[in-house]
Amino acid sequence: MIRLRPLLFQLHWFLGLTAGFVLMVCGVTGALLTFEEEIVAGLSPGIVTVAPRPESRLTPDALLSRLQAQAPARRVAQLALSGEPGRAARIRFAPEGGRGRGETVYADPYDGRILGSGRGEAVFGVILRLHRWLLVPGEGNGWGRTLTGTSLFGLIYLALSGLYLRWPRRLGDWRIWLKPALNRRGRPLYWSLHSVLGTWVLVIYLVIALTGLWWSFGWYRDGATLLLTGRVPQAEAAEPRRPDGPAALDPAFAAFEAASGGRYALATLAPPRGAEPIRIRAVMADAPHRQARDDWRIRPDGTILSSDRYVARPLGERLAGSMLAVHEGRFFGWPGTILFFLAALAMPLFGVTGLLLYLGRRRSRRRAALARGEAMPQRG
Repeated sequence: MIRLRPLLFQLHWFLGLTAGFVLMVCGVTGALLTFEEEIVAGLSPGIVTVAPRPESRLTPDALLSRLQAQAPARRVAQLALSGEPGRAARIRFAPEGGRGRGETVYADPYDGRILGSGRGEAVFGVILRLHRWLLVPGEGNGWGRTLTGTSLFGLIYLALSGLYLRWPRRLGDWRIWLKPALNRRGRPLYWSLHSVLGTWVLVIYLVIALTGLWWSFGWYRDGATLLLTGRVPQAEAAEPRRPDGPAALDPAFAAFEAASGGRYALATLAPPRGAEPIRIRAVMADAPHRQARDDWRIRPDGTILSSDRYVARPLGERLAGSMLAVHEGRFFGWPGTILFFLAALAMPLFGVTGLLLYLGRRRSRRRAALARGEAMPQRG
């Protein structure tokens, strides 16, 4: 008969020694990405942030006209307009050749002058590719995506099996569960840190793993969406582009500002062509996190077709539309953000203590084998 505990233990340390390295990389890079926006803004005064001025900020059409004059060969694919007077507008140009996401720059919202790219954005781009795809060629279409996704399944197993393997005999003693024995040395200290701190972050690691799988496997994302919303996600059908030029944005944006009371923190819109509806995705000033977006569809003449408010959606739809915020802990406010950041940053601790415990166990078994060999009577 196979004994369950030794089997679970062997699989636990095997996954810890294999998937553990990937998880350590993903944990540290994920922690760095948590505050990317704040770090880039802090490094880029005069680019991401501007000095507020008494004059009005440019309307979307006026801003597009100024941008076109400075970069006549480039097409603006997206405008992100801040509701704060001290924040620059973020501009994404269409990629040259139709591949990639295109260059992102910032522009002064008062005069349309291009200020440049945020400092550190290129570094964070590398960190993001390392976090999601381990810098493996092919990026989202390469095997690095599968490797990180498989490692997340390993994290789920490590968390749950670790809880089972450390289950104490005295369940009512909270110190056994939550208080690390810092006065110990060697393997007892490593075991205490590994098991007790693992209990602290167990729920957070399960949330990180279950949400991280959203970007790893399409079948998982479809299943999670069906579970949360009751329907399978459908790709938006792209309307055929008409030969006529971009429609004016000002009437639609004015209608959005009037209907929302101008209380937005960030409004993102893309210049359409012809009579296509203009889609505005807006984060309100009182939104619980930066993925809590309202979705507006407005005709170029300013007629509002629909307004899908984040606060009016059922919980399942809010979760499905805010998966990154849940993954980072921002869905749970600033306390959640800090806790998820610290948990992700602590991922190497479990890899290192797990490796030390494994090596210590091997040394103990080797010493025990040598002792048994010395105790045996010599023959001949």
